[in-house]
Amino acid sequence: MAQIRDIKSGRSGEPPRTPTPRRLAAIVAGDISGYSRLMEIDEEGTHGRVKRIERDLIEPTIAEHYGRLIKTTGDGFIAIFDSPVEAVRCGIVIQQNMVGRNASLPKHHWIEYRIGVNLGDVIIEADDVYGDGVNIASRLEGIAEPGQVFISGGIYEQIKHKLVCGYESLGDRKVKNITDPVRVYRVLPDPAALQQTRKLRENILIFLLSLTLLVIAGGALWYLLLQPRGRVERQASAPAPPPAVMPNATSNSPPCLILPASWIGIVPRERPMPKSA
Repeated sequence: MAQIRDIKSGRSGEPPRTPTPRRLAAIVAGDISGYSRLMEIDEEGTHGRVKRIERDLIEPTIAEHYGRLIKTTGDGFIAIFDSPVEAVRCGIVIQQNMVGRNASLPKHHWIEYRIGVNLGDVIIEADDVYGDGVNIASRLEGIAEPGQVFISGGIYEQIKHKLVCGYESLGDRKVKNITDPVRVYRVLPDPAALQQTRKLRENILIFLLSLTLLVIAGGALWYLLLQPRGRVERQASAPAPPPAVMPNATSNSPPCLILPASWIGIVPRERPMPKSA
């Protein structure tokens, strides 16, 4: 096998390897929800629709927002952007356009993307991109709801005052193969949607609190009104004590039967106190 000779030094050997370039980028990962089910219903039709969406929507939208489509995966895609703002805008535009495309179709034929966006230091090659930044974007896409865009805390810090949309914090999430929890936000394209969501949650909490107080008040009222009445009824229904039988002084006589005073209407008289001498 021929070797490459260094003309200046006269040494021979393998060509020097240049380090793989790394860069900070916003990664967008998209995936179709329920793709296997759609393929089972209509394999050829689903495949053709997905390819048209990639050609007519995904690729042009990425290019319009100054991104680069790295690869498609049959039911998804990965793209990188220099700007986190443009990356999130791209995700929002894709989701909004998919709503219009699905409007004329039955719900079980809808193609809905889940999109995750993350900011990270990645290794970029000609036809792929690597690194934890890509993995986190894919994990965000995996927990996103159909038709939603989920972003990491790093993306949120870069765009929170630069886009006319709302954000809902979903807290820290533990995702697969990532050591540290990831702060997750849901993007709400309609700014009023955040207020509506908060108001709905407040109404639910108020209703649950009112229901709890009503149950407690009802239990207390039952205890106060019904418990004493139950005690009186139990006392009234209790059997009277049996008459006492005392043995007679003589063995041949029958025993004496002593009846309670309440049976014969006799009220015992008080015995007078003896006078003192």
